[in-house]
Amino acid sequence: MLSPMRGRFAWCVWFVVAAGCGDDSSAVDAATADAGADASVDAFVPLDTFLPESFEAPRPLVDHVDPLIGTGGLGFSVGSVSPAPQRPFGLARPAPDTATEAGSPGFSHCAGYNHFDHLIQGFSQVRPHGMGIAEYGVVALMPTDGMDASKTNKVGYGNSFSHDDETVEVGYYDVTMADGIRVELTAGERVARHRYTFPTGMDNTVLLDVGHFIGEIDILDGEVTYDAETNEVRGHSTFAGGYSNRFGGMTVYFVARLEQSPTGSGVWSDGVLSEGTTMRGTAAGAWFSFDERSVEIAVGLSFTDVEHAAMNLDAEPENFDDMRTATRDAWEPLLERALITARTEREHRLFYSALYRSLLMPTLASDTDGTYRGFDGELHSVHRDGLESFRYYTDHSLWDTFRTQGPLLSLLYPELQRDMVESLMAMAREGGFMPRWPLGTGYTGGMAGDSADIWFGDAYLKGVPFDVTEAYALLRVTAMAPTPEGAAFGGRKGIASYMTFGWVPTDEGSWTTSHTLEFAYDDAVLAVLAEAAGESEDAALLRMRSGNWRNLYDPDSGFILGRAADGSFPAEPNLDTWQDYYAEGTAWQYLWYVPHDLAGLAEAMGGEAVMHERLLEFFERSKRNRLGPEFPPTYYWHGNEPDIHAPWIFSALGDPAETAEWVHWVMNRYYDDTPDGLPGNDDAGTLSAWYVFAALGVFPIAGTDTYLLGAPTVTHAVLDAPAGAITIDAPNAGLGRSAVQETRVDEAVVVGQSTHADLIGATIRFDIPAP
Repeated sequence: MLSPMRGRFAWCVWFVVAAGCGDDSSAVDAATADAGADASVDAFVPLDTFLPESFEAPRPLVDHVDPLIGTGGLGFSVGSVSPAPQRPFGLARPAPDTATEAGSPGFSHCAGYNHFDHLIQGFSQVRPHGMGIAEYGVVALMPTDGMDASKTNKVGYGNSFSHDDETVEVGYYDVTMADGIRVELTAGERVARHRYTFPTGMDNTVLLDVGHFIGEIDILDGEVTYDAETNEVRGHSTFAGGYSNRFGGMTVYFVARLEQSPTGSGVWSDGVLSEGTTMRGTAAGAWFSFDERSVEIAVGLSFTDVEHAAMNLDAEPENFDDMRTATRDAWEPLLERALITARTEREHRLFYSALYRSLLMPTLASDTDGTYRGFDGELHSVHRDGLESFRYYTDHSLWDTFRTQGPLLSLLYPELQRDMVESLMAMAREGGFMPRWPLGTGYTGGMAGDSADIWFGDAYLKGVPFDVTEAYALLRVTAMAPTPEGAAFGGRKGIASYMTFGWVPTDEGSWTTSHTLEFAYDDAVLAVLAEAAGESEDAALLRMRSGNWRNLYDPDSGFILGRAADGSFPAEPNLDTWQDYYAEGTAWQYLWYVPHDLAGLAEAMGGEAVMHERLLEFFERSKRNRLGPEFPPTYYWHGNEPDIHAPWIFSALGDPAETAEWVHWVMNRYYDDTPDGLPGNDDAGTLSAWYVFAALGVFPIAGTDTYLLGAPTVTHAVLDAPAGAITIDAPNAGLGRSAVQETRVDEAVVVGQSTHADLIGATIRFDIPAP
């Protein structure tokens, strides 16, 4: 999912200035020429005559994770990954917010950090993972040499740094800035810990800025209050980001505990210093001076209130090193759910880094006592009968994550998936309808479709326990009726016309084709839930509606296009550029967006042979498509979501070797173990979860029980799925070794696909000939 156009424009301006180009066109031409000249991006490591000996990833697995992967990139290839230490799905994500002299435009700083930069403008406590829109990035701490009025904003207190002076590990970030101040960060679930070491001779000072922000966020309010008796700073920051502004903004509450007593302190607002202990405003903060060279500060966080931020602070490890160890230890058992054997350490690094990034967001939003702020603005509890019944998570990038991250949770982490499902149900109960893109404490209405249907359906089909009858009733509200008049947020956009015409007409605005395709897919999965809930009439209706994609298939052009209410298609459709009736895509990219009915799509095209030929054309065109990172690709676009299942469609057509060839091409071209190692926003782990499945040679069609099979790049894997371990055996596998001749699930030969029930507890053997 990408940011609004204002973010793209801002990035273009930033890119030109930062690159030292004279104008937009020169930057574009240079980037495009470089991309076109780099033929190496399609060059596989040659494995035709020699296969390096494979070896199991050495323990601990956290040592193979590189949190810097995806922290860089330019244009549409920005990964929006932060090196923040955090627990799995944790709330606390402290990290540097970086910039260049030209600034920090939102599109390239949605998580606050970009590896291209060399300035640090504070260390904020919370941030999203892989979003294309700036959010959070508030409540900043910054160590500095002395205090004056120039240091009351992020530009004034900024400091330069070099990546040579960074250390980034799971649960730990360390940098020494240009003036010699060392900053160490770690995090628990709801607590961020900072440790600063000042060089000799400095006026050791720490700033706390509640007016700090990243990207294009607006600060609506902030407050700091220092209590000298407890050595604590309490307060909040209320902000409106690219999505949170849609529901009026949201608030992060904090309690910062100073482990050393300051020798001096003060507050500020709008650049004016004061000797008081309390300040409120949109540009407020506090400063503290210390005699000690080493200063440690712990920051408890909450979306509920200051009292719960204090409660959360008291519940976690009381010193930096213990918290760092506990966070590192928390990751190991989750990574151990997938034990792989591969030919290089690089493959281990890519795999476990991807698995790690798949578990960074959504965000834990319930406090240590189970309290959370619901979408009705009220306080609620996850406790039932005195017990914690689930953990409440927010920040669900559903339009992206349902495709890969959701199925990964259903397969390997069903206990976590259950929490996600229960959280979404709570949002629907308390807010009135199932969200599309819930962020923090509110609805955003972001993106197209009704993706929660597929998230729930996938969990249900794979055995995740939840009340399917209640879930269906909550999901049904958005699928069967228009949004109530006067409601700020509601159900499916264009649902009345969808039910009347069988498509959302272009007369009704933008993204209408995408809405129709999403709704058809949603309906196919929702029908399964309706049947399970005993609503057979609804199930029949939904199954019929799942074929509505056919109403937009134009037989004259052979593409899925926009269609007006009078039934007409565009007279001369433009197939190669973004059209208003698609959500971020072209006709080529949306041609394949019928994952739930690939057989029907083949029939519409004239048969499986024709579909195979057109799919091959799509990827051959993609291979030749050499636009630079400032342009979205015309054909296969792995940096966005609607067509990321396309390489796997060959397997649905009975050609797993072709699937393997193109999946390996994607892995080779678009993933790397560098800061530029992702082809676009990770979208809360979507692209990372895709890589995990691709390395295993197994890909889910989300919301169904079908897995498409290609060829793994790992030679062996054991997936410790709670429902039953899955073993993958491919002794001759490797990147670029796509000529799979036969695949067996236990002793049964399968051609290109299998089911969840058949894979659970089974061994999948991929027969790839030796060189």
